[in-house]
Amino acid sequence: MKHDISPELAAAFTKRAAALGFEIRTAFANSDKKLCLIAYQGQTEVCQFELYGGMRYFPDNPLVVERKQLNALLLDMKQAHDLYADARPFVLRGIHKEDGYRLISEFGDTVLAARMGKDNEVRFTTWQYDYDRIGVHRGNYYETNYEGAKLDFAVRAGLIDKKQLFTKDELVALHDACVFRGRNDDEIIYEDGRKLQAVMEKVEDNIPDLIFVRE
Repeated sequence: MKHDISPELAAAFTKRAAALGFEIRTAFANSDKKLCLIAYQGQTEVCQFELYGGMRYFPDNPLVVERKQLNALLLDMKQAHDLYADARPFVLRGIHKEDGYRLISEFGDTVLAARMGKDNEVRFTTWQYDYDRIGVHRGNYYETNYEGAKLDFAVRAGLIDKKQLFTKDELVALHDACVFRGRNDDEIIYEDGRKLQAVMEKVEDNIPDLIFVRE
């Protein structure tokens, strides 16, 4: 179910955007007088977000990269908040109502749950049920990393074979090998070069916290 941007989401998004150098202001759109969020970089308006999450911007606005960055951030955060809003409370032995956990998904004995932090950020955890299913154990805590939590849930539930996945070290080694061939293979054909480029970009997208150097 889709939801409007909640006050909690607006607060969390404002804080995240500020860390990236943007200011988020609440205002009414001139055309329809509906409440919206307006993003600024300095004194320049980047874009506007309607309460349902849609983005508006002036066609001649040159801040294309900036508005795409903010739009991707808001959509990711809104997905997490919408999931939390639709989920039912998750209360078991050792997990109390005041802990605020909600059940996002379960498969077999594997659980994906979430809670709302005091900073209005949704945080994700995977567990496995105890044998009697009235408690859980082996919690993996992913903070706000929903993609990481989903992948861990799929692996722990047996929906994905862990052997099919690359570790971070393996991905870095693969990236380095692509860079090495691209720099040193003088006979590489254009099509192979494009494939190497695609592999490197895919690795970089999967490990955004690492800095890769390419020439």
